[in-house]
Amino acid sequence: MRGVRQRGTRSQPAHWLWLALLCACAGGAESSRQSLASVQPDRLKPEQYSAALRDYADGCKRGSPDACGYLAFMYDNAFGVRQDIPRAVALSTQGCDAGGAYGCAYLGYLFQTGRGVAPDAERAARLFRRACDGRDASGCLLLGIMYKTGAGVDVDAQAAVELFTRACQASETLACVSLGYMYANGEGVDRDEARAGELFRAACEQRDVIGCQASARLSRRQPVP
Repeated sequence: MRGVRQRGTRSQPAHWLWLALLCACAGGAESSRQSLASVQPDRLKPEQYSAALRDYADGCKRGSPDACGYLAFMYDNAFGVRQDIPRAVALSTQGCDAGGAYGCAYLGYLFQTGRGVAPDAERAARLFRRACDGRDASGCLLLGIMYKTGAGVDVDAQAAVELFTRACQASETLACVSLGYMYANGEGVDRDEARAGELFRAACEQRDVIGCQASARLSRRQPVP
């Protein structure tokens, strides 16, 4: 049975979190001119932005929910195109409504941060849940953060651990770091610094800077967040 929940008041993740989240994985897309419609924006090289925009737009028109979500990211962050946040909202909505987990996660992020829409943390949580259930690791991670901080939902450390675990198992390095924090501090799980160290090192090996920093602090017996 989970412990008593409390309504949290901590601030929501800032815009940089989504960019860090999407840039956490290493490597880029292949340079050969194959369709980029199925390549996530974080894997693109700058010289591929123009081609990706065309492929995402074509894929979205042809009914690919994920392509719509990827195109939303490009417009929101001005990757190869002039920033157009209202269009990002429309595209992520289109992708989510068509069953795209990525689109739901990105739309949740927009509602969470109030980018182009009125801030609505509860709606963001529902969208993150939908994305997570659709096997989008970022949706699981962002919902886990909400449960840890109490932003839009009641604080529930055990729920946060479960969500971070799902995202970490899907190779989302920031989720592994977050899960490591939970083990290091005994939040939602029994305190286990050895397990925390394993998670931090695993993230660090994937070139996650925060994971490397947490691993170093833990090895020096310094507190981690």
